[in-house]
Amino acid sequence: MPIPRRKRIHLVSIVVCATFLGTPHFMAMPGAKPPRATPLAKIAESEQQSRITSVSITGSEPTGTFGGIAYRRVWGNVFGLVAPRDTIRAFDQLPHGADGNYGYESEFEIIAPEKPGTNMAIVVEAENRGTPVFLNALHEIAMTGPPSATTNGGDPGNGFLFEHGTSYARVQWQTGIAASVPEAAEGVGEVIIRDFGRLLAGRTQVDTKPPVDFGPYHTLILGGISLSGFFIDTFLAEGFNADPGDGGAVFQGAIAVDGTGNWLALNELAAAAGVKEFPYVVPDGKPLRASEILGGHASDPFYIDIANYTDFYRLRASLTDVDTKNPRMRRYDWPSAHAPAPIEQSSGSARASRCNGGVVVDLNPIPHSAYLRAVTLELEHELGVPSARQAPPLPPTTLFTLTPASSSTPNFNPLPGVRLSVPLTDADDQPLGGVRFPDADHPVGRPVPVSLPPVVTSSIEGTCGNLGEWQQFSAEELARRYDNQANYVKLYAESVDKLIAQGFLLASDRAEMLKIAAALYSRHPARNPSNQSMMGQQ
Repeated sequence: MPIPRRKRIHLVSIVVCATFLGTPHFMAMPGAKPPRATPLAKIAESEQQSRITSVSITGSEPTGTFGGIAYRRVWGNVFGLVAPRDTIRAFDQLPHGADGNYGYESEFEIIAPEKPGTNMAIVVEAENRGTPVFLNALHEIAMTGPPSATTNGGDPGNGFLFEHGTSYARVQWQTGIAASVPEAAEGVGEVIIRDFGRLLAGRTQVDTKPPVDFGPYHTLILGGISLSGFFIDTFLAEGFNADPGDGGAVFQGAIAVDGTGNWLALNELAAAAGVKEFPYVVPDGKPLRASEILGGHASDPFYIDIANYTDFYRLRASLTDVDTKNPRMRRYDWPSAHAPAPIEQSSGSARASRCNGGVVVDLNPIPHSAYLRAVTLELEHELGVPSARQAPPLPPTTLFTLTPASSSTPNFNPLPGVRLSVPLTDADDQPLGGVRFPDADHPVGRPVPVSLPPVVTSSIEGTCGNLGEWQQFSAEELARRYDNQANYVKLYAESVDKLIAQGFLLASDRAEMLKIAAALYSRHPARNPSNQSMMGQQ
């Protein structure tokens, strides 16, 4: 059956009304077309629907042994086709084969047990500018670049996913990264992500069996951070999580860190906004409500939306900061920065001259990777993954306490014609409500200003607002508050234990969290421009 399209048509009409308020005219969308008639004669699958047709393996390496199971990283290229039945803007302008389809290839990697059929769950990452930012956060590593040229690709870091019986994969989707995704038809990237998921789920057959096992996996989770979170919102809102075979969900779960309803100027949403396609947010695009992303369809995943403190200043996160009461959705507000800086900020600077007028400042170092690990494992629990059976359930939606923003709100990115809010703060300038990190209850500094200027969404490079400045307390102030480091770590541990009981942290991260507490207490802020570390390019 065709992909359900009513959801996409509905959402496009919403975006036309909500984006660029005050603009008198928008590019009109074509009217909804009736579903294609089913031929009486049997048609080959390649003529019926888009799919991955073949897989080429170009390399592999061992990743380590976890729970007695050997894992291997394999990379190469997937080859596939996009059929006319998929709703891809500018499809008619693409080169077509004799069958009328558009052919593509895209790099991928998969890290999975060497023994086929071992794992039932896999996390598939929507890359961020070609880098596996989601995996880096979960595993505390620094992989960069495409699968074929990834540095430290065999380094599993803490091995979190693999220790919990979960495989990992990614495939290129972004124009400028994936050579086959045209700038004028970036919906092709959405098809690639969908059909890569279908391949991993065993829902499509390639023409030639690949030399490695790709599943099938029973549970697929789509994960992304920042730009990739925006992609996930777009992918779901445009209906691409619907399997073209039966309309069900390709990915049973989705985690959009810093997504907050923001969407990319791709495909139908770009057309509805009257803008040229590009893989980033429309500067004055209004974030989508949860109902516009999900919509009550059989293809809806269990959806987790996570907002960091800076997202309320740069990404208009207050517009989506609501408890929908949807039992298959959670929203969590974290008091950390969108792009946390290292605790030790003495590594080289890449962006100091582009942010804060070139004035180097100490950056918010509060990490949130451990909280993401808890969310990921608990989502697997909610989805019935056997290896996550003993994990805690997901906590309920947990939101900041908000207050209306004003024209005098510093370092803030307004939305013309729309009233936005920011979190209320306590005497230490920490946001009230939300997930109560120990760093907010027992601070060693102030996150002021919340976002580093210029706080804009004007381009894919304008990401300074993802960073926050940090005013570390003096040694005298820390001693006045906590007496010494040991007492501070004790208080921190009490908060960590409370968060473990509430389900916001895993007990397995407790020891590492206490090491972080000690390091935060004793850190010395970097002030030398040549030593400043800037990590906002997300």
